[in-house]
Amino acid sequence: MKLEFPSLLEATEKASASAQKYFFCATGSSFVLLALASVTAFIPTSGPGEKVGAILCVLFFLIAIVIQISSTLSGQEQKWYQARAASESIKTATWEFSVGGESFRIDDESANVRFRDTLKRILSDLESLDIGPESPKLSAITESMRNLRKSNLATRAQAYRSERVEDQIQWYSNKAKQNKQQHCRFMKLVVGIESLAVVLGILRIAGWIDIDMLSPIAAIAAGLAGWMQAKKYSNLATAYAVTSHEASLVLETLSLDDVECTEPEWAQLVHDAEAAFSREHTMWLARRQGPV
Repeated sequence: MKLEFPSLLEATEKASASAQKYFFCATGSSFVLLALASVTAFIPTSGPGEKVGAILCVLFFLIAIVIQISSTLSGQEQKWYQARAASESIKTATWEFSVGGESFRIDDESANVRFRDTLKRILSDLESLDIGPESPKLSAITESMRNLRKSNLATRAQAYRSERVEDQIQWYSNKAKQNKQQHCRFMKLVVGIESLAVVLGILRIAGWIDIDMLSPIAAIAAGLAGWMQAKKYSNLATAYAVTSHEASLVLETLSLDDVECTEPEWAQLVHDAEAAFSREHTMWLARRQGPV
């Protein structure tokens, strides 16, 4: 039976996805608008529509400014970080509780109360997020969590390996491949646009064309480079690949040691495994937020 998480996890994941979508929509829209503003240079400045280009240029800049200010004031990027951090903390606490990790050992009679307290602390850090109406279910221990915790060590070990560790290996591996592919696609696009700018520049120097297309092309190339920087494709591809390999080593350790280990030894193994996943998330936050 698949482990069911506290409903607080669903709420934080929805908040994270919503804030992430808003942030990248705002960022992408700003880049597009700035590129369009540069393209208005091609509109003739003489004749009946001599002011059309200038009007459109100003309009594009104004819309970009409004979007940027709106995104900054609403703090969508920060909300995204907070919600994802909360989601990862909930997953870690849930798995440690369910399989008897070091934070919530099987013989710990206060584990239920401390787990609820952990969720309450996470919830108290999310006051700025819209995670829906308050409900007692947000801090509830699900039936599947209770059942898994009551099962023997072999059952808990198998569930943890397959549903947690193997799932994380697959997730990080897929994300590493996706980010690497996206990085290659955008790099090819940027290099292609920059090569076009070089060709057009040479043609203009030779006097074969008289239209200045370099400025709009430079703005488009800068926008694409900015988008790559915002998405951090290269950094994430490397980080996710490293975490995938580290998770594979964790799986090997669990497979070798959980057969004959004692409950205290198993608790430490789980805690170490969760620490490996937490390191990636801590690094992710540092990459996103930059130096403090």
